Amino acid sequence: MITNVSKKGKIGVLVAGHKEYWNQFKGCREQLLKNADNFEKMLEKHGVDVVKYTASDGTQMCDTTEESYSAGLFFKKEDIDILILFLTTYVASGRFTQGVLACDAPVVVVGYQAPSQFSKRCISDDIFWGSVCPVPEAYNALKRCKKEPVGVIVGEYYKEPKFDNRFENEVREWCLAATALRNYKGAIFGHMGHSYEGMLDMNFDPTSFTANFGIHIRMIEMCQLVKNVEETTQEEINEKLKEINKEFTLLDPSHDPTTRVIKKEDMDWAAKCSVGLDKLVKNNNLSGMAYYYEGQDNNVYERVASSLIIGNSLLVSKGLSLAGESDMKTCVAMFTTSSIGAGGSFAELIAVDFDDDVVLIGHDGPHDIRISDAKPTIRGLELFHGKKGNGVSVEFSLKKGPITMLGLGVDENNNYTFIVAEGESVTGDVPQMGNTVTRGYFGENVKEFIEDWAKAGNSHHYALSIGHNASIVEKIAKCLNIGYKKVR
Repeated sequence: MITNVSKKGKIGVLVAGHKEYWNQFKGCREQLLKNADNFEKMLEKHGVDVVKYTASDGTQMCDTTEESYSAGLFFKKEDIDILILFLTTYVASGRFTQGVLACDAPVVVVGYQAPSQFSKRCISDDIFWGSVCPVPEAYNALKRCKKEPVGVIVGEYYKEPKFDNRFENEVREWCLAATALRNYKGAIFGHMGHSYEGMLDMNFDPTSFTANFGIHIRMIEMCQLVKNVEETTQEEINEKLKEINKEFTLLDPSHDPTTRVIKKEDMDWAAKCSVGLDKLVKNNNLSGMAYYYEGQDNNVYERVASSLIIGNSLLVSKGLSLAGESDMKTCVAMFTTSSIGAGGSFAELIAVDFDDDVVLIGHDGPHDIRISDAKPTIRGLELFHGKKGNGVSVEFSLKKGPITMLGLGVDENNNYTFIVAEGESVTGDVPQMGNTVTRGYFGENVKEFIEDWAKAGNSHHYALSIGHNASIVEKIAKCLNIGYKKVR
């Protein structure tokens, strides 16, 4: 997992119990509270802030309708991202449903049971060490009350204490989903410039991002960026050049005639633009930005707009998401994969190796250098194909192993869908042309894969991340109540 500047998710745990057992089984209530405490320690291990409710008796136990309702109001006030309904044993659904309804957060139902030697099993084993019995009732009751859970987890609980691996992995993924949801809240994404002329799939509705993700789109003027660049000091440029030389290796021209020797003035200008971009992001409190601008007659606007790849890649690699060609949808996709610790590079389909069933994927930037297979490189270019300008660009491939493509599609009714494909970054030849290029294998029949990817409703860009992240993305989609499609 990649560590970045993202906030931690906040998960509230409603510890539900069945009060009729307390007088019947001595020590039961105390043991169930220990079970809940061990579950919460597992949550904390996976990097979230666990919000605990203190009941009227000083414990976390919610065993009455009144207590659970108070807990729900508490969790709502704490602005949690996900509520976990932890069913300590059998619990009548009326004891906790009002509490769940009082909290705005999406709810995950959790049940567990200790393994047992059934020939010697007693009723107390079902009471002290969890039960799967209340799980269907909980789901049914909440769905009928129009609060359908976004997930259900059932697993084994060993008295060491430890939960089974599958159970813990599901919990880990919900923790990552909570972190993504936390990072959406209050986030401001900049939009600078305009859509690339004629790319109809780039157009977007800013209000729809606020409605679906809670993200505010702030309109950024190029004047702000140009002013920052023009006011950059030589000391700031020198410090930025040190950072660039630390992070990148400079390359000679390749066989591609568009490549050239890296010029000192190219590096100085890229550093200057990077400093100006840093200030733009900081001054506007941005978590991400989609941008595209052309300018005219080689003026300063044109030269700044065409020289942002180095600075953008450095920012992306620090957990901020920047997307070229004014692609706000992919900017949000990159932000999502980065928030779950998988990185997020701006990418598209480049070419196909039909013999090996491999698709070459990448872009001219921005890139996430945290997921490079080696120290990333910079190459000089005579032109930026399809765009104005020339200078330097970033070139690398992703780490070999599992990768995920995540697109954010939107239909004619402004409904959003996360679109994913899981594959492998594999070894092999790639062109040396000043772009990121990764050989992606997504199973047999690459032609069919590309057809299915296109029909899923994605734009031609997407976020490229490491790891297989589809199940985490599905959880995030359920919490947001948006669509989800898995192509491979």
